[in-house]
Amino acid sequence: MTGEIRLARQTPVSVCQSLLEIEPLIAHRDDDLLVVMRRSAAQPETRLIGVVDDAGILVGVLPVLRLAESVIARVVPEALLSDIEDADDVARFGHAIEARKAGDAMMGRASISPEATIDQAFRIMHARHLSGLYVVDESGRPTGYLDLLELAIRYVEAIEADLPERG
Repeated sequence: MTGEIRLARQTPVSVCQSLLEIEPLIAHRDDDLLVVMRRSAAQPETRLIGVVDDAGILVGVLPVLRLAESVIARVVPEALLSDIEDADDVARFGHAIEARKAGDAMMGRASISPEATIDQAFRIMHARHLSGLYVVDESGRPTGYLDLLELAIRYVEAIEADLPERG
């Protein structure tokens, strides 16, 4: 791996951005969920949609699963009703069925700065149960996307490359 970048826990996010091939998928807060779902289907490798305001600042994220549930809840609510088991499920279903715009269905902002480390990125994704994070500049505008699966694969490859060969 001569000349290649080796990922380590303290590698800055900015270095990782150049290695990862998944493009960010951005929606505006007022975008219709069905339109967002169609754009998401055209870019299936991005599993977390960034939601921005009119100034282009990241205000939330929308996991693809949540997006699909919101659209399905509107079209065929009985498909999700059978899974309702407790009060949290009822609340989630109610929220999903009412969502019409990306801003209605989004979760809170999930982002990281380019100066942060991949260790910090992994911790945020784990704590928030997210499949990715948006890299934002100092004003909060998305500049890139870190995908958990792709980042994990690159990280494991770097660890394996550092292991002594067994023979």
